[in-house]
Amino acid sequence: MAVTPNRSGPAAGCATQFAAGVGEFAEKYDTWLLDQWGVLHDGHQPFPGVIACLRRLVGLGKDIVVLSNSGKSVAANTARLASLGISPHLYRAVVTSGEMARALLAKREPPFEEALGQRCLLLSSDRDRSITDGLPITRVATVGDADFILLSGVDDSLPRSYYQATFELGCARGLPLICANPDLMRFTDEGVAPSAGEFARLYEDLGGRVQYIGKPHRAIYRFALAQCRSADPARTIAIGDSLYHDIGGGGRAGLATAFVTDGIHRHEFAAAHDTTERLALLRELVQDYGAEPDWAIREFRW
Repeated sequence: MAVTPNRSGPAAGCATQFAAGVGEFAEKYDTWLLDQWGVLHDGHQPFPGVIACLRRLVGLGKDIVVLSNSGKSVAANTARLASLGISPHLYRAVVTSGEMARALLAKREPPFEEALGQRCLLLSSDRDRSITDGLPITRVATVGDADFILLSGVDDSLPRSYYQATFELGCARGLPLICANPDLMRFTDEGVAPSAGEFARLYEDLGGRVQYIGKPHRAIYRFALAQCRSADPARTIAIGDSLYHDIGGGGRAGLATAFVTDGIHRHEFAAAHDTTERLALLRELVQDYGAEPDWAIREFRW
């Protein structure tokens, strides 16, 4: 995974507890913020045990919010979850970075002041336009006509040279870029590939200004906890498969965290044969990413 290591993070001593499943720590937390891709599903089907685990948590009265760095709307993500058999009665709400960006753009709240302009070059995946539909924004076809760039996903039908040329012109014109999906990597049918956050870093490397909306930044955790019945940080846990986004973000928001090892990092853990080897590998990753989870589980299951 192309993440810049953070050598200022925790030292080699790792206090993470490995658990066979979330049932080992379920009584400790009332509010659960769950990542979507790599934790609940792979884009095609839910992972084994996920639906049964959600049912157990709902039965125990846990408050569950799906917290995703998807650049698409809540409606689009709710529909995707339902198509995979993860129905709305298994969680309280879905919160996405795309929906948060949409809300901020609609209200023109900081950092999106009126001076941002109205003409937007939208770069998305699957030709999705839900992040801007209904907003007082004019979508334009070229960066030369835009006031700002909104990056919500990666279109695999476009070559990297398109993004390079678009970003070079955007930087030359001094256009701000809003990244509504900070994920650096994503699952595809061909394996793991760069995601929108990695392309936003390219824009920064070229000298452009980028505003990130989503994990690991604290604002989206406040946005998510506002959807919950109770938002006591001491009784809240964030679960995800990205040490950088989910574990680092949840930790900086003051929440307990649980790391799913067999998600985006699964290839790194493939050679570990037992808990001792997995813990040794986790120590190395913790030092690299500067994010230490409270718990580690192989998969999101009871």
